[in-house]
This record gives sequence, C-alpha cells and structure tokens, in this order.
Amino acid sequence: MSGNLALRLTVAAVGIPALIVIAYLNGVYWLAFCAVLTVVSAGELAAMFQRRGHYVNLLAAVALPVLLVLAAYIGLSLASLLVISFLIVALIIVARYSRGNSAAILSYLGDLAANALPVLYLGLLPAYAILLGKLPNDGPLLVIFVFLTVWGADTAAYFGGRALGKHKLSIPLSPKKTWEGFWSGFAGALVAAIVSKLVFLHIGWMQVLVMSVASCLAGQIGDLFESAIKRHCQVKDSSTIIPGHGGVLDRFDSFIFAAPVVYLLATAMG
Repeated sequence: MSGNLALRLTVAAVGIPALIVIAYLNGVYWLAFCAVLTVVSAGELAAMFQRRGHYVNLLAAVALPVLLVLAAYIGLSLASLLVISFLIVALIIVARYSRGNSAAILSYLGDLAANALPVLYLGLLPAYAILLGKLPNDGPLLVIFVFLTVWGADTAAYFGGRALGKHKLSIPLSPKKTWEGFWSGFAGALVAAIVSKLVFLHIGWMQVLVMSVASCLAGQIGDLFESAIKRHCQVKDSSTIIPGHGGVLDRFDSFIFAAPVVYLLATAMG
C-alpha cells in the first residue's frame, strides 16, 4: 500500500464516523458543519480564481454563501437572498470596472463569474444540504444516505478504475478517470444504498434505488465540475488542508452536488 493511500484511508477512518455522527445529531451541529464547509471551500475557490488572475472580492465570496446556508437553517427565502447576493456581486464588479478602459472591461464577465460562482455553487447547493437535514422523519438519515452513496461511489470508482480502467472518460477534464471507474461508482453507490435501506432507512426500495442512482450521477458530475474549475485555474488540488485528500472542496465536491438532488427527489417522492 502506498503512503498516500494509507494516509487517505487513515483520514477517512477518522472523518467518516465523525461526519455520520454530526449528520445524525443534525440541528446546530449540522449547521456548523455546513457553515465551515461553505467558508473553507468558498475560500479555496476564490483563491484558485485569484491565482488564475481573476479579481475576486474575498469577503463577499465567503460571506454571501454562508448567508444562504444560514437562511436555509432559519427558514428564510433562498430565492430572495440569492437575488440580493447576485446584485451585490454585480455591484462589486460594476464599481471596479466603471472607470476602467475598454481592455479592462473585457475582463468583466470572467470576473463576474469568479465572484458569482462561490454564491451559486458553494452557497445555494450546501443550503439544500441544510434543507435535506430538516426534512421530517428521515431528514438526518437521508444526509447519512447521501454521504454513504457518494463515498461508496468514490471508493468503487477509484479502485475499479485502477483495476479495470482502459477507456478514458474525459481527458480534458480529468485524464485519470475512466468509464470503467464511472460504472464501478454506480455499483458502489448501489451497495451503499442497499446497506442504508437494510440498516436505517425507512423509505421504499424504489425510492432508495432512484435516489442512489441520482446521488451517484450528481456526485460524479460534481467531481467533474470541480475538475473543470481546477483545469481552468491550473491547479492540482483546491488546497492541501486535508492530508492525503487535498482541499475541502476536493473532498466534498460530490456531496455538494448530490445533496440537493436527493432533497428534490425526497420532496417530490414523498
């Protein structure tokens, strides 16, 4: 076993039980986790864009996403706060470039995206993780379900890709990912879903199956989405804060996408 893999497994062995406990306790514990996740990952995203040469207002890039998470927790309208947040971002960019020359204004759209993305990506999506935890009856258990299906997919995709991988999934986004790893991920998510249903979930088998597939697919899209951002910013990891795993965004990019999808399905399917 390589040293990096051993470190990854050690961190996972400590982190996974801790996250399951936090999700189960729900309430302010889950809020605190989502707030920390948002602050750190938004800071990582802003730093990546800054290294690429984009102008990013770091205070707004971190504070506005957290406001959306808090809004979800206390029951305020996410839609209204999202509009206000975007207007603030637009105002920051307009104020910066209102006196610039035509060459500077060409950077307008790129910098607007760099400032708006933390709000949309790392504010709105984690806010739905809060809403998922607040669902009656199975809310906290569905959060654990998302964690387990995402981890199951990531683990199976990693080992399945290493053992069987021959056909590249997307060289421009992630040269190491393969279609074999992609489909192995679905198998891992399905195993995690079956275990979840047998051990603690109180919803029907069809709901479990649909949610597991959706969670896995959304998670893998989230992983590729972050890979696209890292490619643009020309970095390998979002940061080095988690030993063996890179940054917080690297570790939770799949969960950030999967949680809102499972929330929407849970509310739609009752």
